[in-house]
Amino acid sequence: MPAWLILLQGIIILTLALIAIYYCVRLYKLRNRIRKQEAEQTLEAGIRRDEINNSIQILCRSLIAGQVESSEASLRISALMDQLSVPESRSCEFVAFDTMAAAIKHIPILDAWKSLSKIERQQYRVVIQKKQEELDEFVVEAARKMIGQSF
Repeated sequence: MPAWLILLQGIIILTLALIAIYYCVRLYKLRNRIRKQEAEQTLEAGIRRDEINNSIQILCRSLIAGQVESSEASLRISALMDQLSVPESRSCEFVAFDTMAAAIKHIPILDAWKSLSKIERQQYRVVIQKKQEELDEFVVEAARKMIGQSF
């Protein structure tokens, strides 16, 4: 076999080895970056989960103290619990909030509420009051059970 052919084979093998090393290094760096991003996302998710749990605790305490009505607390707690993606096994603990929220979620809020006539607002207030009278005990009891728990 001629020397130039052996030299050519050596150059080809060396080139392929360098390409393989290059891609191994890139893969190593990419995996490290992905691991770092996943760790950051996990940390951020944990922080967000803690913030949501803290908000739920504040709402429950405010409801029990009479600082917020059960209808408003239910709407807020129900929305916060949806963000947490709580397993079905634990969702029975806050079904009272979901029941109240479902009963009044059709009622306009913010600017839509302001655009209603006085008669419409009064009709909606009656609906809210009726649901509060109906479900208030269950909602307050659920809030008492949720105090100190983390979801």
